[in-house]
Amino acid sequence: MDTLNQNQTLKIILKRKMKTAVIKIKGTHCNACKLLIEDVSKDINGVKSCQVDFKTGETTIEHDEHFDFNLFKQEIESLGEYKIEINNKNI
Repeated sequence: MDTLNQNQTLKIILKRKMKTAVIKIKGTHCNACKLLIEDVSKDINGVKSCQVDFKTGETTIEHDEHFDFNLFKQEIESLGEYKIEINNKNI
């Protein structure tokens, strides 16, 4: 198998291990809240991406099996007046 096919296979395997969680973060009210949460999320183990809609608080987290929801919740809630609610079981 050549290098290109090996890289494509690796990307497919990694993508299959990724999960998506949708949560609601209460207390987001501006673009600064969105940017802060997304920036801090990048440093949390297991988080591949985090996208926040500050108007609704709906937050989509793409994560791997190393993601620790309790750590994520603790880190985000420690930033200010944010409160996290779970919308699905993919965590």
